[in-house]
Amino acid sequence: MANAPPAAARATRCAITSDPQALIGYRTNEEWLRLLDQVNTKLAALEGSLAPEQHAQVLDLLQGIDAVHRESLHRLVRLFKEGVVEQVITDPAIHTLFGMYDLLPPEEPGCAKLWDFLGDLPSREPPSLSGEEPPHWSPAPVLHEPEDGTALLCRMEEGTILLAHAGGALHALDAACPRHGALMMGGRVSGVSWICPLGPGCVYDLRDGARLGGGAPLRCHPVRTDGAGRILVGFGIPHAPQKPAF
Repeated sequence: MANAPPAAARATRCAITSDPQALIGYRTNEEWLRLLDQVNTKLAALEGSLAPEQHAQVLDLLQGIDAVHRESLHRLVRLFKEGVVEQVITDPAIHTLFGMYDLLPPEEPGCAKLWDFLGDLPSREPPSLSGEEPPHWSPAPVLHEPEDGTALLCRMEEGTILLAHAGGALHALDAACPRHGALMMGGRVSGVSWICPLGPGCVYDLRDGARLGGGAPLRCHPVRTDGAGRILVGFGIPHAPQKPAF
């Protein structure tokens, strides 16, 4: 979600017109990562403290801000000369921003899908052009995996994914509640369960997606990390539930 309310713009204008000080905002990579973690933590705390009607109002506001930023950034990048995007995204902050607004080149390492040619697929053949994607791994758009007991909603090309850390393991599931037909913004982790915010008693097991008391489960996806430390979510790949065998 975008995060630049009008107050930030007003503060910037005042600094430019009345206080000719050195530019602020240039951080080391480590400081940038800490800033992202702080923002994610504050956002999670805010989502958990809002009443349903307040949550809907805040979400509507953030979606509007997101639309403003998305339109502006896409128009700006359209004016770039060839090769400029590839140069500027080497900066971690710009890379994060461009990733949020789907502006990263598809050939950029870490953004393209990692096609999985294992299992029943012919070895080393190109992806099918029939409209159905073969099994593959896609990198989640996060810099760090969530801490134990927390979760993130990740918007990916294949859909919005719930990435949760619970029971000492990382889990990836579809983020839309089958019972309520909406994204579970503002849900929370409890033990190895995911508490859906859309209705009382709607609880899912993060290990296999099963809904407490029966009903349609959440679809689970395998998740792993690669040598570069990226979190990869598997699509069209069988998922083995991480539950004790008793």
